[in-house]
Amino acid sequence: MFAKVFTQILDSSLAEDWQTRHVFEDLLKLCDATGVVDMTHEAIARRTNTPLEIVNRGITELEKADTRSRNPDHEGRRIIRLDEHRNWGWLIVNYEHYRNIASDEQRKEKTRLRVQRHRESQAPRVTPGNGESVTVTPGNASNARKKKKKKQRELQSLPDKGAQASNRKPHNGKFSNTQVELVQRMEAALGDEWENDRKKWLGEIATNPDRSERIVVELEGMIKRGEIRISPARAAEDLRGRFAP
Repeated sequence: MFAKVFTQILDSSLAEDWQTRHVFEDLLKLCDATGVVDMTHEAIARRTNTPLEIVNRGITELEKADTRSRNPDHEGRRIIRLDEHRNWGWLIVNYEHYRNIASDEQRKEKTRLRVQRHRESQAPRVTPGNGESVTVTPGNASNARKKKKKKQRELQSLPDKGAQASNRKPHNGKFSNTQVELVQRMEAALGDEWENDRKKWLGEIATNPDRSERIVVELEGMIKRGEIRISPARAAEDLRGRFAP
């Protein structure tokens, strides 16, 4: 068995007698689920490796009335005899009261953790270029929205030369749907390096969508096969030079 000991015991009248407090805390550990300690003084001393005289004195003090106790039940006694016809076996008076407080706190904590896990499970997840899933929290969700709006403005600000050259239908009057998809795939492939090379690849996709598609397809294959030696950005640049017209 185990018991949750409240720190307020250190501010009670028991705190003035550390040996009695020590015996009381041992009784909390030894009692059953209802607060009963059905043991003799000698058995308690053996189990707790405490000198018998300390156990005897502590139990005597705990059986006494205490007008300064927070709980007036049984005149403030901490323990009462189970049977007046024998000098051993006790009930811890306030055990159920404090056990219920502990249970309420545990239930509240379990509920809090359950709600937290539920919120985390409902949070959208994104997969950056390094392949790791990241939970979108309220903080980084705001940053993600800002980056998305910035990318949309950049897409809308570039000429749709690629759409004209490949006879593809423009998207939002600037990028075709295919070009937008290429931008997203390139960003996913480059991961954290996308921010440094963003403008270069947006321009490349705008002016050379067919070559950009070859680069993206080959780069994705290299990443999947584990053939990236230095970085995805460096590999993409090498492919750009290899596929130059």
